[in-house]
Amino acid sequence: MNTAEILVKMLEEDGVKHIFGHPGEQILPFYKALKDSSIEHILTRHEQAAAHASDAYARSSGEYGVCISTAGPGAMNLVMGVATAFKDSVPVLVITGDNDYSQKDTDFFQTIPLNGVFENISFKSFHPSNSDEAILNLAQSLEILHKNPKGPVHINLSKDVLLQEVDFEDLDYLENRHGNDLFNPHFDDLSLNNSSDIGFIINLCLNKIINSKKPLIIAGNGIVWAKACDKLKDFVSKTHIPIATTYHSKGVISEDDKFNLGLVGLRGTSLSNYAYEEADLILVLGAKLSERTIAACDFSLVQDKIIHVNIDADCLKGGINIHQNVSNFLDLLLSLDELSAYSTDDSWIDEIYSHFTPLHIEGIDEVEENYNPLKPQYVINKIFEAFKGSYFLADAGTHTTWSSLLSHNDCFGKFLFSGGFAPMGYSLCGSLGVSFAHGDEKVVVVCGDGDVQMVIQELATIREYDLNISIFVLNNSQLGVIRQWEETIYDFDRYQVDLKNPDFVKIAEAYDIGAMSVKSREDLMAAIEESLKDGAYLVDVAIAEENIPMPK
Repeated sequence: MNTAEILVKMLEEDGVKHIFGHPGEQILPFYKALKDSSIEHILTRHEQAAAHASDAYARSSGEYGVCISTAGPGAMNLVMGVATAFKDSVPVLVITGDNDYSQKDTDFFQTIPLNGVFENISFKSFHPSNSDEAILNLAQSLEILHKNPKGPVHINLSKDVLLQEVDFEDLDYLENRHGNDLFNPHFDDLSLNNSSDIGFIINLCLNKIINSKKPLIIAGNGIVWAKACDKLKDFVSKTHIPIATTYHSKGVISEDDKFNLGLVGLRGTSLSNYAYEEADLILVLGAKLSERTIAACDFSLVQDKIIHVNIDADCLKGGINIHQNVSNFLDLLLSLDELSAYSTDDSWIDEIYSHFTPLHIEGIDEVEENYNPLKPQYVINKIFEAFKGSYFLADAGTHTTWSSLLSHNDCFGKFLFSGGFAPMGYSLCGSLGVSFAHGDEKVVVVCGDGDVQMVIQELATIREYDLNISIFVLNNSQLGVIRQWEETIYDFDRYQVDLKNPDFVKIAEAYDIGAMSVKSREDLMAAIEESLKDGAYLVDVAIAEENIPMPK
């Protein structure tokens, strides 16, 4: 067997079912091995789409995603999507091909120092010089993705290394050849904190929880990567501690559960933001505490109340910081007899709900008899109502604000958007990953007219694989957020934000995808009814110029 065949076998053994990518000369030995494997390769029309698809695959499933490209321009086209995953700590295995290892520091055709690029947007970037290193590096990459999932892991595979023949019979080769040095021994430790003080820290946390009258949990997406959603539900059920969520953890507990107060921070609910300000203890589990999450009040006023648990030591910000996998931390707490007798007094949840203020989005019901064009918030609300329970992806732009406010999730991964990096084009590409992660379930894309033109070629991918995706293009012929910022923040007339758009219906039809143009509420309801059917469908919705509401 050659190295490429062994690497593909390792991915098969690890349960990989899908890889998103685009072939090229230097990665072809890997593709030859992939062709005869059980792994399905999804051919995207651009490498950026492959990276975004693998990112959304991970975010919606809780498993790591995989994307692949060739050297030079192929690898560089992955960068946007890998940076997006890195910014939001999404575990993705990024595989790039390269010229022969001996050419890595030369000016050879399509050679560029890829690891120098990817090491800045990945948790780890490998460039093995021979087959033995390649096999070891992939094993290390998989271990990181399973046990320390803090973001993308990159492995750059030179063509000569992929073609190198190896005496290999089965995966026991790894154990026999590398012994106990194969994986980082600290991955299996109960805690990444000093083992001598973990008992003291856990007891300190327990005492603070038991003595708290107004505790709050802030749950981040680390709960998902730690596969601890059920443990969190069990912990909340036993303790009656209410939870608030970050943007990327919406639905870790159903938003119909009274203990789920909803999003906290910049666009947070009245319930979550009140609880955040008034809590006497805040248990932060698997969240980074970004500037958006802590925006409800001056962070210095709450910092000392925070017990912050995260596998990433660099993001710990609490009064008590615990560098640990949140799943292990919950196991510890749930095993303690003292906690079994504890339950938060109902007066705390009653107090929170007494400060409930209903969400009001101006214009959401505002449709006059001849109102044309429709307001975007009205359109988005109708889409969410019609496709309740589906998987939704938003993009970058004004629609993202209304979508995040209006989404209501019964489990994690049902509402995805382009996150902390916020590239345009995420949603259409990401819908590919969600579709393959969840079979025939309906996936709904809500994007702007600027967004879709960044990656419109992926309509071909959607059609080729007959994916059940409905695409709503909110068309105001402008870059709406930039126009609003120009006028309201920088005080100058709109400049370079108006778009002269093509006929999106004709483009969709050229890709053999059904489509419809919407200019009225009657059109909208007819288009929604049509797009509820199985299969791909595109709706071009003419919308009014509308400013997003500024946070209060």
